[in-house]
Amino acid sequence: MGDSKFFELLDSKNVIKSRKFINNNINSEKSLIEVLNTLILFSVSVLRKNNDQIHPIILINGVKNIMGDNRKSPSKVLLNFSIDYLKSFELRTDDDKTIDLVLKEGPRESEFISDLHDACQEGDLKKIKNISARIFVVSERSRAVLDALVEVILQNVESSILFAYHLLRSFQFQYSKNVWTFICSIIQEMEFISLPKPHGSSGLSPFDIKRKMILSGDINLFSSAERLWSGDYVRIRSYQRELSHWIFLVSRRDQKKYHKNLPKFSFKDKKNNFFIDIAESIILDNSKSTQTKAMHLVNLESIRAMKKTSNPDQLKLLENYFSGIIENENWGI
Repeated sequence: MGDSKFFELLDSKNVIKSRKFINNNINSEKSLIEVLNTLILFSVSVLRKNNDQIHPIILINGVKNIMGDNRKSPSKVLLNFSIDYLKSFELRTDDDKTIDLVLKEGPRESEFISDLHDACQEGDLKKIKNISARIFVVSERSRAVLDALVEVILQNVESSILFAYHLLRSFQFQYSKNVWTFICSIIQEMEFISLPKPHGSSGLSPFDIKRKMILSGDINLFSSAERLWSGDYVRIRSYQRELSHWIFLVSRRDQKKYHKNLPKFSFKDKKNNFFIDIAESIILDNSKSTQTKAMHLVNLESIRAMKKTSNPDQLKLLENYFSGIIENENWGI
């Protein structure tokens, strides 16, 4: 698993020394990337016994994206909160055992991605992991299994899209390192995602429901779906097929009436540190729990992403939505 000093400190739950490591070792963009890579690796290595908390990879990738607004002076507040969030998780210990078992078994009849899909529909996680390991080894440890599993969990977009998007982006940030750990993270998450059968495309795209999603306040779901739709992935057509079906379902729902007349707010002329400053104000609010702060940070990161892809009309709606949050949650601006 992780072999860095920082990873060991995270694993030992030594928050003080972990923070000290960050203070003493981040002195360049390269060193910042190394720290972020370790936070990502730890996040996809955690043992998830339930689905009560936001998956750490969602938070860590969101924090990484927000920090990207100022890489020369990375926010220690955001990094320290990431450490605080991860300390509540233990690590999986059996990932490598599955690979070792496959290697000991030696050559056997070939298994294919279609066999993996069938196992996923059966819902037998042990079988899924064993088949995944065999295909992973035979494919010379490529990312083929990871991409196929993402396609499977997207059969339930509402339950998986946040996890799927942030995991894929984190994986690409690491330049395809630690493939098996990422695969095992997906398999573990399948315990909390019910899987219908694969769907056909509806022919609709995220653009067709963007206004509706902003008005309803379903920003996190939509932002992840929109970005995944536009991503550069080997199985992007399969991902878009499942997303298109979900978009069709959303398009037929009654629209929630979320917005009201609020004080005018505009993103115009906001400085590069705008979202970082708000993120820090969220973290430093002692009236909120760690989990609530994490939820707010994920929401903030989604708003930041949608701001970049919205046309003038959509941006006005997003600004109104943002005004509501500022009023209700007391976010500092």
